[in-house]
Amino acid sequence: MIPPLVFLGAAAHEIVLLFLANPGPGYPLWIPVLLYGITGSIVTWWGLGRLAAFSEEREQAKAELQAAYDRLAETHRQLLAMHDIGREIASAEDLQHVLEVAARAPVSLVDARGSTVVTFDERQNRLRLDVAWGLSNTYLQKLHERLEEGIPMERCKTCTVLSAHVDSNCPLFDGLQEIAKSEGIYSLACLPFGRGEKREGIITAYFPTPDGPPENHLQILNIVATEIVNALESARLRDQHMEAIYALEHLPEQAPALDALLTQILDITLMGWNVSCGVVFLTEGGQLGTRPAAVRCSHDLGEESLRFAREMARRALVDAAPYIVPDTQHADAPWNGDVAPIRSAAAIPLVAGQDVPGVLVMFSDAAGYFRAHHAPYLTSVGHHAGLALLNAQLRSQVEYLAVVEERYRLSREIHDGLAQTLSVIGWRLDRAAMLLRKGDHPALEKELEDIRQELRAAYLDVRQAIDGLRLNIHHPGGLYAALSSYVHDFSQRTGIHISFEGEGPVNDIPEDVGVQLLRIVQESLANVRKHAHAQHVYIRLRHTPSSIELYIEDDGIGFDPRQPRHRSRVGLSSIRERAEKLGGTFTLASQPGEGTRILVLIPTRAVGTTGTHVKGARR
Repeated sequence: MIPPLVFLGAAAHEIVLLFLANPGPGYPLWIPVLLYGITGSIVTWWGLGRLAAFSEEREQAKAELQAAYDRLAETHRQLLAMHDIGREIASAEDLQHVLEVAARAPVSLVDARGSTVVTFDERQNRLRLDVAWGLSNTYLQKLHERLEEGIPMERCKTCTVLSAHVDSNCPLFDGLQEIAKSEGIYSLACLPFGRGEKREGIITAYFPTPDGPPENHLQILNIVATEIVNALESARLRDQHMEAIYALEHLPEQAPALDALLTQILDITLMGWNVSCGVVFLTEGGQLGTRPAAVRCSHDLGEESLRFAREMARRALVDAAPYIVPDTQHADAPWNGDVAPIRSAAAIPLVAGQDVPGVLVMFSDAAGYFRAHHAPYLTSVGHHAGLALLNAQLRSQVEYLAVVEERYRLSREIHDGLAQTLSVIGWRLDRAAMLLRKGDHPALEKELEDIRQELRAAYLDVRQAIDGLRLNIHHPGGLYAALSSYVHDFSQRTGIHISFEGEGPVNDIPEDVGVQLLRIVQESLANVRKHAHAQHVYIRLRHTPSSIELYIEDDGIGFDPRQPRHRSRVGLSSIRERAEKLGGTFTLASQPGEGTRILVLIPTRAVGTTGTHVKGARR
């Protein structure tokens, strides 16, 4: 239709031009009309065709440019979303936070209608809904009901398709088809996560299209899923690390023996880092022990591996910082020998203030398991474990010194009391035998009575030694009850009347101070029995915010404190030593015929104690 119109238009145009030019008679008009009409028509038709083509190409290019711009904008949005998700994953504080980010990712990145994070409950063999995002409350309630009914996890755990249509037999759509369609959900895609080859859960994204997301969206989701899996593993390990640190920080005050404590520290640390092999070396005088003090390993550690462990420990001790070997087969590794299956190792100095009582070394059979960014966690583990170890060592030293002191006390009491009493009994028995041979019965009777008294004194010395061994501050009623019980028993055995009073929160006195106060009372009463010949003793224990005061007074014969060889001075010297050991003072007042008074005064700042009044602490 267009070419004839073009031809007629061109011919009419040529006729008009000829009439305007007024050609002469006989001029053949049909020739120029025909010639120019045909050629003009062709040229005009060709020109208009090209213009139409150019216009169409322009519109197509414009549409393609707009589409490219839209794709660029979408890609930019997705990149920004991926950046935000990556940043949030990196700063996630715990495992739950990572799971929440994982649930939001499909909605933010590829316009999914909603998403869920479902984990596998191994104990009950079922799926468990942990986090959901973008789905309606109605859908979530129905999904939760289905999961509570007990959807077996095996199909999701072994699924290889990882996508499903709403009308398929996917367990995540089972019983939910109608409500899913009503909310515009027609397909889903699953992104598994876990540890190594073991699946622990799936991130499920729900889409409005029957065929699921396009390939490029799946690629984006897989990239993010990889980041999420890494973040989950990091968060899980971080939680384990913090649990280990917490466990080390809260080791019981009354820790077990040193060997048991080392094993406990090693077990907690290995569990926190999810490894099964480690050793602990102790130090003495700043030098590392040649053999490990504790070993925990699922396989046999050969001599080569132990030498490697000691070299690791030595370097950590020298640096006073964690020493980490990401790969034992790397050229920079500190050992050239065969330490298989060890592929990665970390040595942690167990630091307690300025002391490093030991070094803990952990091993992994996975290359790159321990890395430089683990150093802060390893340092924290080392500080908490170091404090626990140092406390245990100090406790062992204190217990050893207590045993030595107890032996010294017992030997002193036997020497000053029982040994001399038995010596006197032996001498008196010899005298009794002589009187018997002479037939001096009145003198013999008196001598036997004296021997009976000496035997009673020996018995009391033995009971005192036994009571000293049994003396224990761990009384159900505390220090006050322990002192009351001892004073009452002593009074019953000796016939000496004793008054005891407690003022203030005496049961809040620290245990180590209480033990020394018990010993002071014991030694003071022993002196009273042996030397004072007293009938009455008054004891007062007072605890105030500023001091602990123990006052003991008797009505005995007294003595001259300046007399150097008085037998009671031995026990008094021991009392003075105990008081000074606690940072306190010992004051003695006595005169012949006026009894004896002693005062032990301990500032609370010296023993770090405060307390509140305990009702009933006075008797």
